Order: sequence, then structure tokens, then C-alpha cells
Amino acid sequence: MPHVDPSRIRFDSAIRKLRAQGRRLTSLKKTILEQFAGGDCALTVEELGARTGVGPDLSPLYRSLASMEEAGVLTHLYLADGARRYELADEFGGHHHHHVCVRCSGVTRIEGCGLTESIDDHAAAAGCVVQDHVVVLKGICSRCAATRSEDRGAA
Repeated sequence: MPHVDPSRIRFDSAIRKLRAQGRRLTSLKKTILEQFAGGDCALTVEELGARTGVGPDLSPLYRSLASMEEAGVLTHLYLADGARRYELADEFGGHHHHHVCVRCSGVTRIEGCGLTESIDDHAAAAGCVVQDHVVVLKGICSRCAATRSEDRGAA
């Protein structure tokens, strides 16, 4: 389960941004936003489809996601599985990174970032300017680690 302070999730600001750009706030868009309430992130279309109950036709979901991404409310990324995953833009969900479990492929949100200054320094030395960065950590999630510990204890 992701550990995130719900007060850091700024849904009202996301809704205002959609409306300010003349985009309709449909019930599906509201439902999509609600999926990130607990700090969940990096959700695939299939995961969002199952959670929102859109049914087998995912085209309304794809249209809503595209609209929300164009508005800057959502962003997408690709993790180890190659699937396009969606999450709130940092402006609304806070800057964070991801841990991908090499056993179960689960994605855990890692809060905060102490890397920005170092990244900017290294980029500047190479003559580059960084606009954003994505860090993906790989390893064993807490659930898989606990299962492995239980398995060892039973042996």
C-alpha cells in the first residue's frame, strides 16, 4: 500500500485546471481522479478500466485519459513491463519515484526526492538543462519480502 499524505493530493486544483482549459469534468474523469486518492500511481489503462468499471470498451477511458494528459493533470510513464502507465502530474500528486518489484511486478510509490540538485549539477556539467527526471528502483517489495521470510520460517 502506498504511503502518501492525502493532503498532498490536490484534486481541487486538478479540477480547476481542467475547467480553466474548457474541458468538461465528466463523471469518468472524476472517477479517474479518485483512483489516485490513496496515493496510487503508475496505473495502466487496464487497471484504471477495472477500477472505474467502464466495461469492455475502453475507448471512453482512452479519450478521458488523453484529455486529462493534454490538460497537464495526468502524465504517463513506462516502467519495466513496457506498459503505458498514468499518474497525477507532480503539480497535483507531488514529486515521487517508483519501486518495481522483480518478483510480483508491483509498483510502490517512493515519496520525496533528494536527487534534483545532484542531477542538475551533473547535467549542467554536460551542458544540459533538466526539465524533469524519472527514477525507477528495482528490487523486492515489502509484501514479497514478508512472504519470503514466512517461507523461510516454515522450512
